Amino acid sequence: MNSNYKDRIIKYLEETLGFSVQLKKLPDIQLKELPIYLKYSNFYYDLMLDGHKLILIYSKDNIPKTALQLKNQSQIIARVMGKKVIFGMDKQSPLLRKRLIQEKVNFIIPCYRLYLPGLLTDIKEKMAQPQIFPKLLSPSAQFFLLYHLLVEYLESYAFKEIAQKLGYTPKTVTKIASELKEKDICKVVGTKEKRFVFDVNRKQLWKIVEPQMQSPIYKIFYSNQKKEMRYCKSGNSALYHYYPLRRPEKTTYAIYRPEFEEIKEKNYRNYLDEVEGEIQIEVWKYNPALLNNNRYVDLLSLYLCYRENSDERIKAELREMIQKRTW
Repeated sequence: MNSNYKDRIIKYLEETLGFSVQLKKLPDIQLKELPIYLKYSNFYYDLMLDGHKLILIYSKDNIPKTALQLKNQSQIIARVMGKKVIFGMDKQSPLLRKRLIQEKVNFIIPCYRLYLPGLLTDIKEKMAQPQIFPKLLSPSAQFFLLYHLLVEYLESYAFKEIAQKLGYTPKTVTKIASELKEKDICKVVGTKEKRFVFDVNRKQLWKIVEPQMQSPIYKIFYSNQKKEMRYCKSGNSALYHYYPLRRPEKTTYAIYRPEFEEIKEKNYRNYLDEVEGEIQIEVWKYNPALLNNNRYVDLLSLYLCYRENSDERIKAELREMIQKRTW
């Protein structure tokens, strides 16, 4: 299973269920009690789903299997490993999905279908509990607000339309609505076609939400690849674009985390360093390319990157540019 598929599973589970998810490959030593034909035909992962300990299985081969075969495999593995089993799959035929459901076999097809009959009761009970949101906005809620502030008003769009614009699932937009309502940032109106309503204009909204926002940067890497990249420029490169004080010594790029994992897997595995390099790569929690169309990260996100910077002159200049911008 490649890292891109793992990330898709984690993202899909977190967005669909609203739970924290951890996925880690099981060492071979923990598979020693399995029958040989099962040990070497699958990848095995420890899946922690909001306190539930499970095993995620992904087939190494492309040999078709029936629902009954998968059910028998899951029963053997569950008995040996002492944990419930979920099969990670690529898109399957409607007939196989129907048979898996009839046999009550847990499976997940990222971004398409999730079936967990053995955990359904626990999950429903968990989701029925009132949700408590942290003080800082989640990356998805922050991205939604920045899109509304910078790109276009989202009040006229239904949740499904907003999901398409932001690259999220409708479930994620529903979670964003719950978070923003809980924090008294917006209202939600409508029944079948729900919509957001803000009582303040964009400039006032920024003043309200800015203290609750976080830096978009998840992690920073470096590379000696000097080839021009197609991603948004960030950091000192973007700062020089908005405020030409001093030309940066190295180019900085901002890359959305799923995209970064993909290029790391395909092109940059041997060219990344966590300490130094000719270019700097900021891995972002949301997609910077959707907030600006000039190949530089947006001014508000750039300010959030520098907000904790010790250089007061930079922060003051960014605040002034934000104040002067047309809202």
